Amino acid sequence: MNTVFTITKDKIKQNSYPSFRVGDVVLIHRRVKEGNKERVQIIEGEIIAHKHGSQPGGSITLRRVTLGVAVELVLPIYSPNTEKIKIVKRQKVRRAKLYYLRKTKGKKSKLKENVEGTKKVRDMEEKKKEEKNKKQATPDDQKIDIIKAEEQEPKKEQRG
Repeated sequence: MNTVFTITKDKIKQNSYPSFRVGDVVLIHRRVKEGNKERVQIIEGEIIAHKHGSQPGGSITLRRVTLGVAVELVLPIYSPNTEKIKIVKRQKVRRAKLYYLRKTKGKKSKLKENVEGTKKVRDMEEKKKEEKNKKQATPDDQKIDIIKAEEQEPKKEQRG
């Protein structure tokens, strides 16, 4: 098997991004180099296309309109520069690709929010946070249990 392919498979397993779809509004945390410095840039926008699924070469097309100027970015999902992807809200969509949004302006370019989908995403995020807190809390809890058990044992008197 090709070593590049195995490396990317390992990268895919490490990055457990949420399952996003076309029409979702997402926040993407992306590492950017400017001269000698490196910083994290946060980009918010709608996903108008999702290509190649969860394969190593998968990419999304993100569209953002700021001050009347539209910007589209094609971002590889499993790029080393992509740090984090967070879903802000889900929207109702009946197409696989939303290229028609390029021609629309104003209210026509707005999509209806899928309230149930957004709630599910937030619930999943809360569950993940709770699981992380439980995993982090377990070693401390075990230490506390050991200390309490030692305190409860009857002490033997020493005769001298």
